[in-house]
Amino acid sequence: MYMQILKKPDVFLKGPTQNIEIPLSDENKIIIGNMINLMYQNNGIGLAANQVGYNRKIFVMDISNEKNKPQIFINPKIEKRAKEKLTEEEGCLSCPGDLMQVRRPIYVALSWFCEHGKEQYKTFYNFPARVVQHEMDHLDGKLIID
Repeated sequence: MYMQILKKPDVFLKGPTQNIEIPLSDENKIIIGNMINLMYQNNGIGLAANQVGYNRKIFVMDISNEKNKPQIFINPKIEKRAKEKLTEEEGCLSCPGDLMQVRRPIYVALSWFCEHGKEQYKTFYNFPARVVQHEMDHLDGKLIID
């Protein structure tokens, strides 16, 4: 299965994404594995399924220094956001060369399913919260340049 990162102004990046069925189909397992590999190949820290041509509510991220702790988020949903916000610079694999100042809540509480079909809930703070919100924006059809 060949996969590449879609770049702006590809209209697919603006489209809606759909929840997927749990347990994961073999196809979705392959897509997730390929997304993780592509994220690492492009020195990314996060990648959403619609960035690679699939309108599915899936994103992967790895903010570890070692780049060996990929996290998989299936059907993620933001449950809570901080009122306090911070503006910081963000880049995006779908917007190469564009660095934008983006204002975001300093924490978000997220619910999702892991690849084993177990429901998860966690509050992400600071940089991890920024990455989660960036990927959630992708799943909602929004880019940092919007």
